[in-house]
Amino acid sequence: MTIYKFGPHLIKDSQVFYKSKLTLGIVNLKPIAPLHDLSDEEIVDFMLSAQKIGRAVEKHYQGTSLTMTIQDGPQAGQTVPHVHMHLIPRKKGDWANNDDVYEELDRSKGVDNEERPPRTEEEMKQEADELRVYF
Repeated sequence: MTIYKFGPHLIKDSQVFYKSKLTLGIVNLKPIAPLHDLSDEEIVDFMLSAQKIGRAVEKHYQGTSLTMTIQDGPQAGQTVPHVHMHLIPRKKGDWANNDDVYEELDRSKGVDNEERPPRTEEEMKQEADELRVYF
C-alpha cells in the first residue's frame, strides 16, 4: 500500500482518487505553519488538476457550480502545513447568500475543528472509490 505524506498526516492510497505528475486529489477527513512554495510546473499542474477534479466533483454531486478555496499558509485558514485546495460543489440555494459559504468556513476555523467528528477510513475510501471512476 502506498502512503503519502501531507504535512504531518499520512494519506493512504485508498483515500486518493486522482493522480497527476505532481498533484493528488484526496478526500477530506472533515469536509465542509510553514508555507509550501510551488514551482511554476507545480502551479500549472495544480490548477489543471483542480479543473479536472472540479468537473468530476461537480458532476458526481450534481452541482451546478464550484467554490474553490486555496489555502497557502495559516492566515489563509490552512490547518495542514501544505498548500491545498478545497473544491466545494454548489447548488442553487445551498446557502441563503452565496458568500455565506466563507462564513461557514470561517466559523468552523478550518477542517480540523473539534465540533465535527472525522470520517472513518472506510467512509473516505468509499468516496475516493466513487470519484476515482471519473479518471
